[in-house]
Amino acid sequence: MELHNKIRFLRLSKNFTQNYMADELGIDGANYGRLERGETGISVDRLKKVAKILGVKTSFLIGDKTNDESEESLKNGEILKEILKEIKTIRTKLTQ
Repeated sequence: MELHNKIRFLRLSKNFTQNYMADELGIDGANYGRLERGETGISVDRLKKVAKILGVKTSFLIGDKTNDESEESLKNGEILKEILKEIKTIRTKLTQ
């Protein structure tokens, strides 16, 4: 997975908005959007900040597979989202 896609995926898995990320990084939303679309590069300092905000190692973001725990938590986050969606569906059916 490319860096910008990894950042986007992690951001979404934590339910962070692009504006939140931009504010935390001290950049405007448009620049952050370009970063997530892969239209602009990222400095080492900014990459470190992104990793800290997202709770992963910089090596995980740039492709090192040593952060198995973060990769596993990504999978678990997606599973949890599906479970929560099912719970909402069941609740809706029960209240009808």
